[in-house]
Order: sequence, then structure tokens, then C-alpha cells
Amino acid sequence: MKKLLFGFMAILMVFSAFTPETAKAADDLTGHTYEAEIRELMKLGVITGYNDGTIRPNQQVTRAEFAKMVVQSFELAPPVESASVENAGFAAAATAATVNFKDVLPGDWFYNSISTAVDAGIIKGYLDNTFRPNELINREQMSTMVSRALKAKGIVINVSETKAMDFIDETEIRAEHKDDVRILSHLGIITGNQDKTFKPKDGSTRWMVAIVMLRAREQVFPPKNLEFQASSVAADKTTVVKQFDTFDQAKEYALKNSKVQAVERSNQILWMNKGIVTTNAFTEIYPTESLKAGSSTFRPYVPANTELKFLDATATTVKVELAGKVGYVSSKVVRLIPEVMQKGQSYYEVSGGSLVHKLYNHSTGSYSSTGIIGKAPKEFVSGMRYYSWDGSTFTNASGAKVADSHQYFNMLPLQSATNYTAAELDSYLKDKFPYYNQTANGKKWTVSPLVGSGKFFKEMEKTHKINALYLMSHAIHESGWGTSKIAQDKRNLFGYGAVDGDAYNRAYSYATFRESIEDAAIRINKGYQVPTGGYYNGSILGNKGIGMNVRYASDAFWGEKIAGHMFRADSHLGNKDLNKHKLGYTTTAPLNFRKDASTNFASIYTLKTAGVPVLINNETKASNGALWYEVASEDKAYTKAYVHGDYIKMLPVAQ
Repeated sequence: MKKLLFGFMAILMVFSAFTPETAKAADDLTGHTYEAEIRELMKLGVITGYNDGTIRPNQQVTRAEFAKMVVQSFELAPPVESASVENAGFAAAATAATVNFKDVLPGDWFYNSISTAVDAGIIKGYLDNTFRPNELINREQMSTMVSRALKAKGIVINVSETKAMDFIDETEIRAEHKDDVRILSHLGIITGNQDKTFKPKDGSTRWMVAIVMLRAREQVFPPKNLEFQASSVAADKTTVVKQFDTFDQAKEYALKNSKVQAVERSNQILWMNKGIVTTNAFTEIYPTESLKAGSSTFRPYVPANTELKFLDATATTVKVELAGKVGYVSSKVVRLIPEVMQKGQSYYEVSGGSLVHKLYNHSTGSYSSTGIIGKAPKEFVSGMRYYSWDGSTFTNASGAKVADSHQYFNMLPLQSATNYTAAELDSYLKDKFPYYNQTANGKKWTVSPLVGSGKFFKEMEKTHKINALYLMSHAIHESGWGTSKIAQDKRNLFGYGAVDGDAYNRAYSYATFRESIEDAAIRINKGYQVPTGGYYNGSILGNKGIGMNVRYASDAFWGEKIAGHMFRADSHLGNKDLNKHKLGYTTTAPLNFRKDASTNFASIYTLKTAGVPVLINNETKASNGALWYEVASEDKAYTKAYVHGDYIKMLPVAQ
């Protein structure tokens, strides 16, 4: 078990001259730097407040008060008193020892504590037979009393086996206290000041004593192994600060304690104040904390090593953001990486005016890239890294927002037609084929196998109203430009039927590439491209928040990658498609689309999801003067539809 540390590195020097400020609150302890430590001793009955309701954490401690704290902290006698000089009404009970100090009399509020401490061998007093209870205790005296208390509880330390002190004022420590100071220094109960001094004759405040007592108690009463740990986080490790029976208790403590950045269970981080979530297995993202899909169409899935934005957590679930949407995952299939532990993070950068996405693998610590994915936002500067959770809202390394900019092909409704002919598509397949005179999938390639398929892509565009440039790009992506074993042996360009673990044998077989392309067009249309489709989230490639990518592929950047193919093909062929259509997006759901700019007729279809991109053909005014948009119909039984202008906003795209 990791050692429970009540003192944190940020407060390395317990006996410093620093006096924490207290916030104005219900009492003079609330908001104090060491509030948690003092309240811990208050729960144990070692410290109580004064009659006026104050705790006085910065007040110096007397010898009598310290004797009482030691007796109660180490449970040397029943806790019948509290460390406050105002409990003078205490009636002294009979004790096992007779106190012979001239200044400690029966009836004094501290009589029993001092008597018990004498019995335990903790207190000896002065040569003049006095104890001087109202004197402020100094640090060397405090060390000796704590050291003797440890011995009284059976913690015997051979001073010769401890490391030497390194205080620069060691010679100022009285000889009779040196061994005790050395023992406590060795155990980490005391640490000294930042300037390497101990200042043995200085006094100690109540907050300083609280820390010493808690550290010393650990030696006598080791903390139980409770299920949840509130921990501090460093670059290479976590350190348990305090343990709890429940997650909620640990999280509440962490939220109130600046020394704590995470909640753990069995060395697994369950909650953190800031960081990244990465999946360690195939992971489904659910719309509710119960991890049930319900009626929501938002239930994407992602593979291992996918980054998610951390929002919050419970003992069993993690609340995350994926592509701008909030969802929940099981804590069993993800890893929480606090910010200070991050070795890297996926980012975007500009290269020659184009946008490149660098993906970071938190398991291997390496970066990869799929190359150019689109047009870089005009705000981007060469050499800078930019970060985004949805591929459109970008921040810099400090978290400041830089740009809102979508990629055109990623957000383009795919019922639109490309401006390229079959011959032009074939020319791209020929010109940019990447495997000429190379061996891929066991074959050396001298020709591009997809050349000649341009007419099939254009045929499906006309017949099924699905963009030919997209179909070509999808086929390139899934079949490795037609070189995959499934593509060559089974004429399957889209991987239909292939499943993890048995992809080749389970993949469907087709007689020709055309048959494969047509089957893909029909399946994509039915499931993803019409509002009644079972996986419809907008007729765009999109991402895990909107579009086909929500449920078509596990890869969180599948849509981005295919849109990248479209962008690169368009760039090579003459930029006939990029930004040729005006794009908007819906702002509410459900939203009705109609056959004219009015509500005179029933809607022709309804979108049940907000944020769906639409292709805007024209603007028109209704008879009442209201703005309506004519858009390309999502229902392919119609070529156009109308929607009220109040529910559409323009989509910012990279220009």
C-alpha cells in the first residue's frame, strides 16, 4: 500500500515561519491551508474549539496543551479533555500517578493529562520541580515528547540506525533532545525549514502540531486499506493522501483539498481534476449514466487508444465528450490520464495551407498521421500545434480558442453530386495510385486496379443520389486502393461482411467491382442517408457526434479520413467541388421540412437530431415576410425541401 502522507510536497517545510491566512467564513478554520488536518484531529477529539467558537489554528501551543494533545493523539488515556485552556471547569479524576510539580495542582484543567504523560514517561519537568504548563512549547521539547510517546506505544527506534540530521543549526539543539529530533526527522514526522534550519527554540502553532500529530499517529495506527483513495499526482506516480470507504467521500475530499488531484481504487484512477481519457478496449459511449441506449441514436463506439475529453466520473462510469457530444463509458474500458502525467496529445497543424492531424497513441507513446485532411483554418500559424475535440473548434496549447472551422467535405450532405466526370475520377485513380512497382498484399502492382470504376461511381450517383467522389474515396479507404485481399479475391471494395477476427472468410463476395459498389450505395442509402434509416445521424461523413461516422465505423476519424481522400482528389483534379455549396446546420430537434415555404402542408420529413448539416440552395420569403431556406432534401424521394430560417445557422467552413 502506498504510504498515507498528510504533509504534501507543496508544504515541504512543516516548521516554517509561514503563517497561512484564513478566509472569512463560518469559523476561523474554514479556508485555512491546513483545515483538513486540524479537522481530522477535531474528529479524534484531540483539538476542540474555544468557548467563543474559534479554533485559532495559528495560535501558539503551550506545554500543557501539547501534553494533552499527545496523550489523546496516542490514546494513552481515555479522551476526557480537549486541548483548550478554557476547559478549566474540569474536575480532576484520580490518576495512577502522583504529580509532584509545584505548578500542576489537582483541579487544574491539565492535571490529568500531565499526570498521564508522567506515567507514560513522556514528561519529566524541570530541575526546580516545575512543569511550567503555560510556557509555549518549543520545537525540540515537542520532538522529545512525541518520540517518548512513540516509545510508550511500542515504537522503538534505534537512533544509530537512523540517518543523520542535515539541519544547519543542529548545534543549537540541546543534547538531551538531539536523538529525539533525529528519530522524528528520520521517520519524516518533522522536516525542518526551507533554509535547512530546525530552529529548536521556536514555538509551534496549532496547525503545525496537527500535522506532526497526524504523521506520528501513522506510526502507531497505520491507516486501514479502505477501498477508495484520494491521491496527489506527479508526472510518474500517484501518492495516497487519505483513504475512504466510498467514492463519494473520496471525491468530496478531493474537491476541497488542493493537494489532491485524483481518486483511485486499486491503483486505477477513477476521477481526476483535469486530464484526458483514453480507451483501452473497444468502447461504447452511452447517452445516459446507466450505460443504456434507450431511444437515443447517439451510441457511438470507438476502438482502443481513442482520446476522449474528461468531464466527470462516478465509481463505475466516466462522463466524457466525444466529437462535441456528451456521453458515458464504463470505467473498466478506459484509462484516466491526469494532465501532469500526459506524455503527449493528438493535435492539428498547418502544412502549406492544408490541415494535418497528428494522432497520439497513449499506449505506445508514438504519433501517426493520415496526411492532409482538408483546408487549414486561416487563423492557423505554421509551426504551432492546435487542439480540438470535435475537429472544428480549435484551441492553442494554453486552451485559448483560435478558430471555429469545419472541413467542407466532412460536412457536405452526400446526396449532392460531384462536378467530376467518370474519366476524371479514373485519371485520379491512375495518377495517384501509391503502389506502382511495389508489393502490397502479396502482389507487385504495375497498374491501378480501380481504374475503370469511375463510370460505376457516377452510375450510382445518378441512380441512388449518392456522391460519386465520396463513393470513390470510401472504396479507396476501405480497400487500400483496390489492393486488399478481399478486394482482389472477392471484388469487395467496402469490406461488407468482414468482421474482426475472421475478416477474410466472412467478407461478402461479388462478381465485379460494380456489384460491390452498387451494394454499398444501396446499404449506405438505406441505413445512413435517409431520415428513416436505422443509423441516420445526418447524410454526411461527419464524426462521432454527427453523420455516418457515429455508427458506421469504430474509428473516431473514419469520416475525417474519407473526407481527406475527397479533398486530395479534388485538389489534384482542379478544385471543382471544394466550397461550391453553401452549408448550414439545424439548431433544434425535432425539425420539420416542408414542400414549400409555409406550414400549409404536412411535413415531408422530420429530423430528430439537432446539428445536422444541410445543403442550402436558395433563400426565400414567406407571405408573412419570414425567411425560409430551400435545401437539398434529406428524403431522396424529393429533390428539395423548405425549412424556416429561425432554425438554421450558417456552418463555418475553412476557406
